[in-house]
Amino acid sequence: MRSSVQVSKWLCLVVPLMLLMPQALATGKGCAAFDQMPTVIEMDQGLQQELRLPVAITRVAVGEPKVADVQASGERAVLLTGVGQGNTSLMLWTDCAPKPHRAMVFIKGRASADMAEVALQATEQAPLPTQVQADIRFVEVRRLKYKEAGAKLFFKGSNNSLFGSPGTVPNTVVRPGYVPGIQTGTNPVTYADVRPGIPLDNDVFNIVWGGGSSRFLAMINALENSGFAYTLARPSLTVLSGLTASFLAGGEIPIPVPSSGSDNVSIEYKEFGVRLALTPTVVSGNRINLKVAPEVSELDYNNAVVIAGTRVPGLSVRRTDTSITLADGESFIISGLITSNVRSGVDKMPGLGNLPIIGAFFRQTALNREETELLMIVTPHLVQPLAVNAKLPELPGEGLRTYDPSWGHLFFMENGSFDGRGGLSR
Repeated sequence: MRSSVQVSKWLCLVVPLMLLMPQALATGKGCAAFDQMPTVIEMDQGLQQELRLPVAITRVAVGEPKVADVQASGERAVLLTGVGQGNTSLMLWTDCAPKPHRAMVFIKGRASADMAEVALQATEQAPLPTQVQADIRFVEVRRLKYKEAGAKLFFKGSNNSLFGSPGTVPNTVVRPGYVPGIQTGTNPVTYADVRPGIPLDNDVFNIVWGGGSSRFLAMINALENSGFAYTLARPSLTVLSGLTASFLAGGEIPIPVPSSGSDNVSIEYKEFGVRLALTPTVVSGNRINLKVAPEVSELDYNNAVVIAGTRVPGLSVRRTDTSITLADGESFIISGLITSNVRSGVDKMPGLGNLPIIGAFFRQTALNREETELLMIVTPHLVQPLAVNAKLPELPGEGLRTYDPSWGHLFFMENGSFDGRGGLSR
């Protein structure tokens, strides 16, 4: 009788365990499969994707509702909707672990009609987000042209009268003599002390005649110069699709800021130089949507202001903000700016300076022309990182890092030409 009771107790313990064992094994397999769920999900704006899970979901949430929306679709599925371009996080809670499963969700640009046909498919292991390298070229060309021509006359008449342009020619006098009515103590001031004449410009070609004991002094000046400047900046940025990268090559200028109600002055820094903000988005295939905001700024001392006793230059800025769509490797001029400044001035004697031919000896003319052309060209590329243990390309200057010539080579052979040696960026 006792043995029968023991067998009954044993059956009462074993039978429930045998009934629960298949369920426990199934749950264990489901949790193992749940751990293999993708950690990166990539989809297009405006489309939906159903995620089927091997275990029941207890809770689901997204980090940024403006990027993606998620809703439960049964006990073991969720419906994910791409709301706006960007990235966010998706969290799924189950009974497999106290912590949620996390996945990054990348929403690309608005999808085409062909892509919408396959929107509601279960997501398998998603690839990593595409990386985009954008090459930007800033090209600025400046042309300067300056012309100057004119004549200046000076004449000493009788009775110590003077006629001509004001100014001074160093060590050049029209004939020494007394200036009536001007005294310095007991000594009269002479023309040698006053030194009337015409100013000479060292940067201008001058023809001077007269002076000394002569009553007449004349000068004809002429100048023509030109200049050319070429500036090239080639920043290159690599960034994940949907994210923003920035670049600055320049400097920071300190600006004093007086404090209200006190004599304290604080310093703030303003950036200048070549700046670039880039947001690429891979929309389909090899098509890349680029939002580019390049800017070129430089110090402008012509528009300087004085703050707290310090002369602070202004900033001359050229910027653009645009969005374009390009294929991998295509180039496009995203911005072009042409400015032309022409300044002309005429100094002349009223009446005589207006006469034809003869009036040229009574006037001074100058012409200044400045032209600036700025281009910004962008070229995007779809890129992948180098494989593990892959051989890296030669770095800039690597070929010269161990350059240590002998004294004989340095004296007899070194000519200063480093262009043909490896390691320099082209």
